[in-house]
Amino acid sequence: MEYPDCYLHVLECRSGQEWIVPILGETTLDLEARVKDWVGSEFQGELKLDPPLMPKLDGDYYAKIMTDGRPPDSCIYWTGGGFYLKQT
Repeated sequence: MEYPDCYLHVLECRSGQEWIVPILGETTLDLEARVKDWVGSEFQGELKLDPPLMPKLDGDYYAKIMTDGRPPDSCIYWTGGGFYLKQT
């Protein structure tokens, strides 16, 4: 499978469900900003990020910013961290 050059990879740790969200153009590579955008898009306001993001630790979810078209299982990534969601 071919992956975008730059993307947000989100993994639901319990189920193993994955999301690949391309990061296009001049969009910031700030992990928290990208996760908040993903949560808003995926859950349409029903859930929100329950800060803080936990660098290199799992939560209910784990997100990584992947660059250079690397696959999600690569150990080389820009930044990553676990997080939880809560009801709005």
